[in-house]
Amino acid sequence: MASSNNNEEEKIRILLTLNNLQVEEIHYKNVQFARVWLTRFQARNALNNETLQDIVDGFTFLQTQFHLNVVVLGGKGKSFSAGADLKAKPGPKESTVREKRYNVQLGRRAIAAIENLEAITIARVQGHAAGGGFGLLQACDMRIVVENARLWFPEVDINLPLTWGLTARAIRDLGRAKAMELISMGNDLPVIDAYRLGLVNKIAKDEADLDIIIKDMVVTLGNKNASTLHFIKTHFKQLDNMVDLGRATDTDNDYLLYNRMLDASL
Repeated sequence: MASSNNNEEEKIRILLTLNNLQVEEIHYKNVQFARVWLTRFQARNALNNETLQDIVDGFTFLQTQFHLNVVVLGGKGKSFSAGADLKAKPGPKESTVREKRYNVQLGRRAIAAIENLEAITIARVQGHAAGGGFGLLQACDMRIVVENARLWFPEVDINLPLTWGLTARAIRDLGRAKAMELISMGNDLPVIDAYRLGLVNKIAKDEADLDIIIKDMVVTLGNKNASTLHFIKTHFKQLDNMVDLGRATDTDNDYLLYNRMLDASL
């Protein structure tokens, strides 16, 4: 666990405020970094379309904040993210199949926006990281998780396939057998098991410890050569292509459409 002094004051400047997301620039111990908050805390940061678009827009904005080499993604309130918002009201009816497919792939674009950011990303996870929230965690380069957090894919129990390209990422991060177990059975992944499997970098005792650990990491990274960090991130992005996370899963959100059609035909 971390032991550093966390009493030094942060200097915070808000760079961007969207409906359900805020981007902050933090100055701490002569280091600058960005902190992205999901701010829909009253709904445990459940991912409705508005929030997913905010993630796309927020991380696209950060692509041109070239002075910020480390970005921390967290959720305000009790949870990192409870996943897709099952209570969200449907948007306007689409007029074409292309529009319908574009809208149903918004979650994929949110995951991609995080992964494609040319800065090192750290997930700050407490409470729930379920379904799409688990995917946000996976989209980050490093993951720090509170020991009592709940990590799981609940989609099978609400009669939905896992989409957004998350099956491929689960196989990459957990191995095929463990990924199959979690996705098909809907079991929780204990945080200690996630650590042993290499999904999680560090385990925090509580949120205070979580912030200490992350600040220590940010300070360490902030004192490295910025150009070298940039090329390390680029190298990892290139090597990710060795594991098929993209084109083979381009149509997996269509399963949501097919699933409803098949159920309706019975």
